[in-house]
Amino acid sequence: MTGRLVSTIMVAAVALALAAPGAVAKKHGERYHEDIHESFDVGKSPRLTLNNVNGDVTITGADVAQIEVDVTKAAGSQERLEDVKVEFEQHGDHVSIEVDYDHGDHERWDNNDGASVEFTIRVPRGTRIDGVDLVNGDLSIEGVAGAVDAASVNGDVTGDGLAGDVDLSAVNGDVRLNATGPVGSIKLHSVNGTVELSVPKDASARVSASTLHGSIRGTGDIRAEKNYVGSSLSSVFGKGEGRISLDTVNGNIRIYRAGEAQAEED
Repeated sequence: MTGRLVSTIMVAAVALALAAPGAVAKKHGERYHEDIHESFDVGKSPRLTLNNVNGDVTITGADVAQIEVDVTKAAGSQERLEDVKVEFEQHGDHVSIEVDYDHGDHERWDNNDGASVEFTIRVPRGTRIDGVDLVNGDLSIEGVAGAVDAASVNGDVTGDGLAGDVDLSAVNGDVRLNATGPVGSIKLHSVNGTVELSVPKDASARVSASTLHGSIRGTGDIRAEKNYVGSSLSSVFGKGEGRISLDTVNGNIRIYRAGEAQAEED
């Protein structure tokens, strides 16, 4: 995941449509801001991809027939703000979003010069989140029933009320998922952070979990094995129809089933 994430972000966007022409920049304190709104007519099961370097992203599933995108750009100068472009492209029901931080090709910009782009996105509930990759920013996805594949290098990744196959990861951040639908395939991964999962009480899945420098705790009959280094767990919920894989290097793992008391910490 991490290699794909980094390589994807480094590839230049080939989008055709740029930021909304009516956007107006405003100065707040020492920062310049610009708000952009875009909407895309799609079917009931569209796809969304997004790549961003600096800025938080919030995606919410709703009873809508469009993908609605609200963007806030921020930078330390008007010139730098104008040099950051949010690029949209739509092919059928697939909407992709890329942020070009060096659109003006100015060599003077160092480490993106503090520029950031934040997204608040509403999508139809059945949307497939087909690759949302961030470098510096928190990512939150709520109320989406389609498959989700999302990651952040430096930031927390949170899923709430998700019902499809889910793959969430972070390098320096916590990964948390509240799954409310039938368990198909769930993969949660962090390098330096906690991994936490909540599933329905009647979940049916085979569960594997491991941490190198941390502990594993769960509810009910969930019991982890302490190894010479770290801990691991292999268990079955119900008939074991789905697959759950949880792992972190430097962090703890927590697994909860709805309605069951949480295990006490040592």
